[in-house]
Parts: sequence; structure tokens; C-alpha cells
Amino acid sequence: MEIYIDESGSVHPTNKRLNRYFIIGIILPNDKKKLLRTYKLFVRKNYNELSKIDKENKMFDANGKFKELKGSCFNKDMKLKFMDFFFQKQEFKVGYIILDNSKLQERFISNKARTFNYLLKLFLTYAIQKKYITNQKLFLNIDERNVKTESKYSLEDYLYQELCLNLNIIQNANAKYYDSAQNKLIQVADVFSNIMYSNLVTDGNYSFYINQYIKKGYILPLFIFPK
Repeated sequence: MEIYIDESGSVHPTNKRLNRYFIIGIILPNDKKKLLRTYKLFVRKNYNELSKIDKENKMFDANGKFKELKGSCFNKDMKLKFMDFFFQKQEFKVGYIILDNSKLQERFISNKARTFNYLLKLFLTYAIQKKYITNQKLFLNIDERNVKTESKYSLEDYLYQELCLNLNIIQNANAKYYDSAQNKLIQVADVFSNIMYSNLVTDGNYSFYINQYIKKGYILPLFIFPK
């Protein structure tokens, strides 16, 4: 099973009031090819509006050519339109890991790579046990933006040891890292992670919509740590 992962916020041992939340957005496709077509259709139908809201040339280059979707560039209307458009197709589910820095000891969040790996292991264990994930072979596609080179090789080994050897709940887990501009479905994960982050830092500005999609089963029950 292909899984697509991106993040918003930061794992931060200091200034917890200003950097309280770290979000990992996880896309679990039912049909990868159809989801890619939905991505292309969304960009085509909203091309002009996306260009207008891209104030810092993150989604379009200096010549006006589209590069990638960036949730941080979206305004609220575009975020709501994005959720509605993608969930109409019902080709995937969204999982969220929400880390509250303010409730953790500094030693837990002093190393971002270890924290990321641990949270992902917890979520995957939970998702497999709840049968949100039923495949025995997992292929994780992850945004490389904030990942140190040496950390790229630790996740596969860690997940293999924890999920395959210790728990024996899957056969294998592979991880590959991408520049998000080269992976459309990581961009989808980016937008969804930013939506949740925006909801938390605006005191629930998107809560009504998120809760509706949770009730419909499009968004999995929120995985909040610590809880």
C-alpha cells in the first residue's frame, strides 16, 4: 500500500506557547490513479484562483508556470473548496497525528527525527489494529524538506524492527523521500496537514468541516499525542 506523508508546524522543545502543535498528515489512497486524476482536475479548474492567492511564488514560478500545491498559500475559501472537491471522489482517507508540544518533556522532543519515527510507528500500529490499513506491505512516500540525510535510513529499520519483528503485524515497510514538487500526492498530504494546523492555531476555524468529514469516514479519528 502506498502512503503519502507531509507535516505542518514543528517539533519544538522551547517556546512551546508559540510552537505548540506538530501535525503529520497521512494520505491512504483507495485508488492512486484516480486520486492523481482528481489532483490534476483540481489544479486545472482552479488554476487562475490558485495563481492569484500565491503571493510568494511558492506554487507558481516567476513565469507563471504551475509548480506544486502548497497548503500554506491557501486562504480559507480555497482550503474548504479543496476538501470538498477531493472528498467528493472518495478515493482516499486522511489520517492525522497531532502532537501537542506543550504537554511533553523536553527529552521527548529534543530530536525531531526520533520523535517523527516514534509517532509514525504509533499511528501505523493503531491504524493496522483498527483495520484502517489492511495491506501487509507498506510504501511510505515522505516529503524530504525537513529530514536530515542520516535520518532517512533510520525509519525503515525502525519500522521493520517494531512492526515486522516485534509486533509481527505487517511483512515489510519501505520509506522513500521526495521533493514535494515531484510527488503530487505528497502535495495533497501537505494541504491536508496545513488545514489541520490552521484549525488548531485559529481556535477551531475549520472544526465544523473537519468533524463532518470524520463522521462520514473520510478523515480517520484524530490520533492525538499525548492522550
